[in-house]
Amino acid sequence: MNQFTLSLAFGLLMVLSVTLKVFSGGIGQSVTMAHSANEDIAALLHRNGYAFSLSDPNTDPQWFYATKDTCQLQIADVSPQGWHRSALEWQAKGRLLLYSVEGKLYEHQPILMPMVHHYFGRAMRYMGIQIPPVMARAIIVGSQCPVHPIATADLEGLS
Repeated sequence: MNQFTLSLAFGLLMVLSVTLKVFSGGIGQSVTMAHSANEDIAALLHRNGYAFSLSDPNTDPQWFYATKDTCQLQIADVSPQGWHRSALEWQAKGRLLLYSVEGKLYEHQPILMPMVHHYFGRAMRYMGIQIPPVMARAIIVGSQCPVHPIATADLEGLS
């Protein structure tokens, strides 16, 4: 193959890729547009009788602060790659820190498989294939709360 043919084939491949992305709605859409980031947390807290408020939108992660009697909870979306781990461990000092990742609860944030699933899903979205993002949620349980103030299945369902 000469250089012109190779360049032409590459150019056609790029045009085809961009065309598929544009017509399938893959460009310009938020990853979480179809998967609202916080409505499920708000619904869970409301169902379980917690009064809650949100931290400022410019904080990372953005926390839901929830209270019920003397029990205080904090729930936030966190990075599936583990970028928030050390800050979360520092913030949760003396309290129980749980992670809801891929439908399970963990005391330590799993990194390898959620990260693999995150980058695989990201590659699929780049190709215009709609796949839901990996959700990882941190839950800080206050010292005045029972170990699981909300049913374990409900907390697992956050991710």
